[in-house]
Amino acid sequence: MSESAGAGYVIFRLGVEEYGLPVGVVSSIIRYEESTPVPRSPEAVLGVINLRGRIIPVVDLVRRFTGARFSPGPTSRIVVAEGAAGPVGIAVDAASEVTWFSDEQIRPVPEGTLGAETARAFSGVVEREGSLVILLDLDEAVPRSEYAVSASGQRDESTGDSDG
Repeated sequence: MSESAGAGYVIFRLGVEEYGLPVGVVSSIIRYEESTPVPRSPEAVLGVINLRGRIIPVVDLVRRFTGARFSPGPTSRIVVAEGAAGPVGIAVDAASEVTWFSDEQIRPVPEGTLGAETARAFSGVVEREGSLVILLDLDEAVPRSEYAVSASGQRDESTGDSDG
């Protein structure tokens, strides 16, 4: 490992695109289950689930990235990760594997083709088996304001809760 630094990533699919989250932020992957809706939560929040006594907000990244709604299927999972505001579940179409990417494999995100918010959510891109894997920065892909409010079921009035 001393020759080439890198990191492990949990690979998952949203639609036809593959994404990766650093292994260090992922605590578990569970079968998809319907979440309990939370009134007045941001559009990208599907609701909350009870996971071993912890209330976990579940976020729809498809909604955040494309505007379309997540549509669960038989291979759907919830990737549970630890973000800056605590645990968050990400609804995904499938979670396939854990893999290692060296620093040399990780390319920067093309700046001019993405909006500023989207570009911040991506920490890099890796070419793998003829397709691209988009590596995510959890705290940028799912901002604290998106799920911290939903986990408590209340708005944080100190943030001004802009639009959501």
